Amino acid sequence: MSKLPHPAFAFGRLLSSAVTSQAVLSAASFLVGLILIRRTSDAQYGFYVLAINAIILIVSLQGAFFNPPLAIRLNKLDRQGRGELVGGLYREQRRVLPGVAVTAALGALGLWYMGLLDAQTGPLVIVTAAATLATLHREYFRMVLFANRRPQDVLRTDVLYVLVMVGGVWLATRSAAPATIALLAITLAAALSGVALSRTFHRREPWNLRGRPGILREIAPLAAWATAGAAIHWTFSQGYTYLVAGTLDVAAVAALAGTRLLLMPVNLLSMGVGSLMLPFASGWVHQHGTPTARRRLWISAAALGAAALCYAVVLWSFREWIFTVILHKQFVHRDELLLLWCAIFLVVVMRDQMNYLLAAQGRFRSLTLLTLGSALVSLAASYLAILRFGVPGALMGMLVGESVSAIGTLMLSFRVTAPPVAAAA
Repeated sequence: MSKLPHPAFAFGRLLSSAVTSQAVLSAASFLVGLILIRRTSDAQYGFYVLAINAIILIVSLQGAFFNPPLAIRLNKLDRQGRGELVGGLYREQRRVLPGVAVTAALGALGLWYMGLLDAQTGPLVIVTAAATLATLHREYFRMVLFANRRPQDVLRTDVLYVLVMVGGVWLATRSAAPATIALLAITLAAALSGVALSRTFHRREPWNLRGRPGILREIAPLAAWATAGAAIHWTFSQGYTYLVAGTLDVAAVAALAGTRLLLMPVNLLSMGVGSLMLPFASGWVHQHGTPTARRRLWISAAALGAAALCYAVVLWSFREWIFTVILHKQFVHRDELLLLWCAIFLVVVMRDQMNYLLAAQGRFRSLTLLTLGSALVSLAASYLAILRFGVPGALMGMLVGESVSAIGTLMLSFRVTAPPVAAAA
């Protein structure tokens, strides 16, 4: 009789697959950014960043609405129950999203006709809507497979996504509208990857599109707070780009995005761990209690913080070579931006680990209110600092906001003693 692997080894294999998957995506994102920085103007790269951040917002809203019920419920359901839950949520997604995407595209055409969009920004907005729709479909099934603890299946389809996306973006830089064509390549990559993901999951556990009628009303009380929190968090984690574009110009966005690109390995580690951490945190709370879950998440936060700090030291030591040889760019306020990004990511990767404890307990209302307060502080501080210090001021405000959020999350984590939210079978 074969011996079952130790739980720690099983967890390690799942975690390594999730981190590898995120590594593939982060490497592709880095390559895409590098290609656009080196081969296009700052304005075109700035337009691309603004469009991608809009997609990130919509995807994060879907993830915040669907991921908590999936992470909390899937592991407690049998095969039929999982098929009904996945199918019910997928049915609602298919019913809502196409209409929203068509409405957005028609709205863009109307703005273009009225002269509020031009020959450059009009197609950009329309293609962004298409890319968002394809990405939402892809991300739903990535979320389902991660919640079902199958990161290996996700990794295989991510490779397809990366190959199509990176190749398409490289071709886009040879066109007259690189930002728009790059987003068109992302649309194609997301569509192909989404089809592969859905087929992979359906072969293993066929879903029932008629299952779980009224599922949105059922999960709304829990999911609404998480979704509101995600929207508010975006305002100070990504919204700074629009603040800079409106206060300064689109080209200034390129300096922020270009220096942020160098912190991609830290983001890779945090997101790779995070893709599996909520399901595991929920399991730890359910099986071992809140104190054990909190202790394990503290260990994770300390490890990620140490890794981020080590990377920041190496990055700072080689910054001259990186900007000269790799990026072929010398941004104004380069060193200040790099130091501020390092500090921001150090705070974020540690704070996020404690968020999983609160999410596993269903404390989304507290998280949302904390995020709202942090966002207001961040945006106000960023605006005032931009007026005084220029581009670095945006990151100064972000650092203030993220620090407020981290302190608040730590305080809330000490107050969490209740059992996890019960999930309906």
